[in-house]
Amino acid sequence: MRRKLVLSALAIGWLFLLGVEALADGRVVIVAQDGSGAYAEIQAAIDNALPGDTILIKPGNYREDVVVHSKDRLRLVGESRDKVTILGLKRVGAFRIGKWPYGANDIEVRDLTISQNGGLAVGIFNGTKILLANIRVRGLLYVQQAQDVRIERSLLGGSETTGVSFSDAQGEVVGNEIRDSDYGVTIAGKSDVRVESNVIANNLYDAVVFQPGSRGAVVGNTLVKNGGGISVQDGAQADLKGNTIASAP
Repeated sequence: MRRKLVLSALAIGWLFLLGVEALADGRVVIVAQDGSGAYAEIQAAIDNALPGDTILIKPGNYREDVVVHSKDRLRLVGESRDKVTILGLKRVGAFRIGKWPYGANDIEVRDLTISQNGGLAVGIFNGTKILLANIRVRGLLYVQQAQDVRIERSLLGGSETTGVSFSDAQGEVVGNEIRDSDYGVTIAGKSDVRVESNVIANNLYDAVVFQPGSRGAVVGNTLVKNGGGISVQDGAQADLKGNTIASAP
């Protein structure tokens, strides 16, 4: 039988060190591969999570497919971006938020690394109020038909296609480093996306692309050694302010 670890002195201390405030009405559940937590796998903790829960993930390489769907007010926090890695297993996409026809709402993921599996690292589908903070994504981060998505203070890229891609979605990409892909950020369909205060570097083609029908803003970004700059295609609308082109990262 799984042990249930609710909010404890150890968990409170860990949250304090990470600078994370526990949700007032939820539990803190620990995932640890060595058996010291309530669960050894991230997906098992998610499947049994209740609204308001925080899942703390101890160091390790987690070779599993992680899916968050039909969940509300859930937080996943790694001990460190350099110590917790989700690698995926069988499915395309190591980490997914939302799953047709089910969504996920008020989800926060922070302080961990996600590596691509089958060409996709992170997929966000049919969700609202999604926050990705201080994570590393190795591969494509794809957002489709999701609203109020915020990606901040993260390392993104290393994709054979695009670092961050929005399709019929709404969100913000703020304060990240986005590099080493074919394109930095692509915005398609009826998306409305704000791209602000990022470093976008070493992408083979354009740093940012607005495709027909999309809209948004590109403000205060630094573009470094990309194959192109900011492309606003016919039928797209974008407010461009204060972006600079630098000669070195």
